[in-house]
Amino acid sequence: MLKGNKGEWSELYVLVTLLAEGNLFQSDVNLKKDFSNVYEIVKAYKSESQYNLEFDRNDSIKIYKKNNQSNEQIGEFSFSDFSEISKLLYNGILKGKGSSFPILEVQDFLKTSHINKLKADSSVKSDIQLKIYDHRLATETDLGFSIKSLIGGNSTLFNTGVGNNFIFSTVDGLKETIEDFNARTYKPEGRMSKLTFRLQELQQLGCEMKFEKIQSNQLWKNLKMIDGDLPEIIGWSLYYRWVFRDSSLTKISAILEEMDPMNFYGGEASEQKLYEYKLKRFLTEAAMGMTSEKPWLGEYDSFGGVIIAKKDGDIVCFHIYDFNLFRNYLLNNTKFEQPSTGEDAKFPGRPRASGKNYNYGWLYRKDDLLKIKINLQIRFK
Repeated sequence: MLKGNKGEWSELYVLVTLLAEGNLFQSDVNLKKDFSNVYEIVKAYKSESQYNLEFDRNDSIKIYKKNNQSNEQIGEFSFSDFSEISKLLYNGILKGKGSSFPILEVQDFLKTSHINKLKADSSVKSDIQLKIYDHRLATETDLGFSIKSLIGGNSTLFNTGVGNNFIFSTVDGLKETIEDFNARTYKPEGRMSKLTFRLQELQQLGCEMKFEKIQSNQLWKNLKMIDGDLPEIIGWSLYYRWVFRDSSLTKISAILEEMDPMNFYGGEASEQKLYEYKLKRFLTEAAMGMTSEKPWLGEYDSFGGVIIAKKDGDIVCFHIYDFNLFRNYLLNNTKFEQPSTGEDAKFPGRPRASGKNYNYGWLYRKDDLLKIKINLQIRFK
């Protein structure tokens, strides 16, 4: 029986729904359909382990199973059949529990259609492959799209990992041991995060923080590939996220512009908003598939854009032609997430023995400097 998480089931939901409806609408910045910009769905493609599936949309939806030896029609469905399957998938995603679950109501369809896996191969940049008819260009084009699903909860835009730790250092200005500092700041009063409390305490001690490096060398290279300033910009974004207690990318972008930690503006007024622009580039590349540990090549051949499956099940896209809209949408609708620090409650400043350990958020000493790690994860809000 085929199982998957909400995001994996959403990839199939998008494929089935687009074939049922026959149109993919461009989105505006508020995820509303732009009815003047619509792409007609001609075909959809799905890769399986030993063969490929082709969904041909004409008077009905015909499914072909293709490999090097054969091209066999294995099924034919009406548009109303696919509309019903779409509803079953949507409700199944909403009701799904746990990290992986089946949707019993569609198992017969999966078997008939020879669908044996939900998620696209990690080696492929796109989550879905479509042939669309673009009325503006009057051409049919095969394009790949990344899928971001908001069904059943806000999805992550950029997943965390141990290598996502951004490391800051400062000269030792403590009047207590590191062990005492970590223990004293482990449970601050009120609803303040211990990471916020610790960074603010270091500020009050006059410890000037300096961005040093990213724990993952691959993530550093991926960010450098997009823009040479991004490693430090994201580092300062994370620092201000905790110091100013605001997770919104929009707010943090504004703080960066005001504080100018990299002295882009030299104290002068500027209309260019360099921090905002570079953050938007990072968010866009993340939406198109850039991750922490896989080398990102920045290639967009046959890449159409990003499809959003909204909370209500509606589907819109940001075509690569109109990516200024998408950049603005991402900045305005994402936030920094706090993954588990992995700190041991009994021994603050040490990693716990089990559980999800990203090992960040406490003070430690190395190379005669005080250091602290801040982890990166971004989620839609």
